[in-house]
Amino acid sequence: MEVIDAHIHFLSYNYFRLLTQLRHDYDDIDSFIAAQAEKYQFEAPPTDPVRLADRWVVELDRHGVNRATAIASIPGDESSVAEALRVYPDCFIGVMPVNPYLAVAEELVEHAVREWGFRGIALYPSLHRFAAHAARVYPIYRLARRYRLVVYVHFGRLRMTPRRWWGLSDVYDWHYADPADLHQAATDFPTVDFVIPSFGAGTLAKLLRLALQCPNVHVDTSSSNNWLEDQSEFLDLKQAFERTLEAFGPERVLFGTDSGIFPRGWRTPIYSEQMEIMTALGLSDRIREAIMGGNARRLFGLDRDQPSYVV
Repeated sequence: MEVIDAHIHFLSYNYFRLLTQLRHDYDDIDSFIAAQAEKYQFEAPPTDPVRLADRWVVELDRHGVNRATAIASIPGDESSVAEALRVYPDCFIGVMPVNPYLAVAEELVEHAVREWGFRGIALYPSLHRFAAHAARVYPIYRLARRYRLVVYVHFGRLRMTPRRWWGLSDVYDWHYADPADLHQAATDFPTVDFVIPSFGAGTLAKLLRLALQCPNVHVDTSSSNNWLEDQSEFLDLKQAFERTLEAFGPERVLFGTDSGIFPRGWRTPIYSEQMEIMTALGLSDRIREAIMGGNARRLFGLDRDQPSYVV
């Protein structure tokens, strides 16, 4: 069975440099990164993103993962993922974050796709404070349509652990965290494939309604899904998984782990738990193969040599 992890963050050294610069109160960036890594017991990535890519390739191979997204988790770090794609084009799928408020957002997407071979973009409405149906985002959707890009849209509760380690707040505005906000855009761009991570991160009930209305909206299963602790609609992850399959159908569910930090590496417990749930639900081999890799292969066009686009 081909396994494609549709949600891994490529947390490069440059990512932590950019994160440090958001603090505005550091003396030496490298010293600060080293101190935080020691304090929170994680490995600071190698300064060369290729060495980080090397580490991930070994880690993924060790766990039998054939491919994984490499999500650049802060605007400005696309070049780190580009290096991973350059060296390991058959292992990584490039996804870049986009802040539609940036004046050069469209140019950055064009460059990442044409020059580096990125196949997806990630939007954070509640972090960057924009509505998913806002006019300012439509040029980005048009690029996604043209280049056949997969569009991740993060709704619900954002838990960005490195931001907390860095003393930065989990800035998210609940006004923009509702997946229902995507309905108009998904309707206006029916050929664009949207992916909502982590079962909607606490907004699953609303996401299920959106799934019934918009056949181009997909969901990934990434993260520990601890949002369930605050939910009364779903007893456990098994029930959430079952309800998701009922609304989305197996062809619109993508496996993911939300891995990103070493030495933890690839989050095996998430894989094991979800495989057990799929077995308990009695899913056929065909359905499991679709969720674990086939759906991602289709969405990202992995059978195409390069991302194609519509003129």
